[in-house]
Amino acid sequence: MNFPYRNIVVLTGAGISAESGIQTFRAQDGLWENHRIEDVATPEGFARDPDLVQDFYNQRRKKLQDNAIQPNAAHEALGRLEAELEGKVTVITQNIDNLHERGGSHNVIHMHGELLKARCSESNQVIEHSEDIKTGELCHCCQIPSQMRPHIVWFGEMPLRMG
Repeated sequence: MNFPYRNIVVLTGAGISAESGIQTFRAQDGLWENHRIEDVATPEGFARDPDLVQDFYNQRRKKLQDNAIQPNAAHEALGRLEAELEGKVTVITQNIDNLHERGGSHNVIHMHGELLKARCSESNQVIEHSEDIKTGELCHCCQIPSQMRPHIVWFGEMPLRMG
């Protein structure tokens, strides 16, 4: 591809995945309509009611893995751009889905985490995790087995790779 730029950074948010059937958080029918942010998207909410938080993200994880959820033309165009550009394309996304990767992008930074991963509450070690996370499911990566949590940046936490 003959393009005047060697390196391109693309920032994406919820709009790119909405066309694929991923419900956004802030739309009129969005995910926050049925949940208080403080209850499902903060460390304090997780401490108060881990079952509610785990269930909220388990439902999102199941939806993402539904066969009806597929990368759309925008995801695929970014994947083609990365494949054809004689340089580097970096996608920085606020999205927690994997549609950029499924659309062909390899150099993706998920600044708000990834739904198909889990994190140890103690060590912050991240593992691939496509199944439900249950309260009481402990990580064995460190000396103190700790509760696994969704690998999601909650309100009050620093976005990943931004600090």
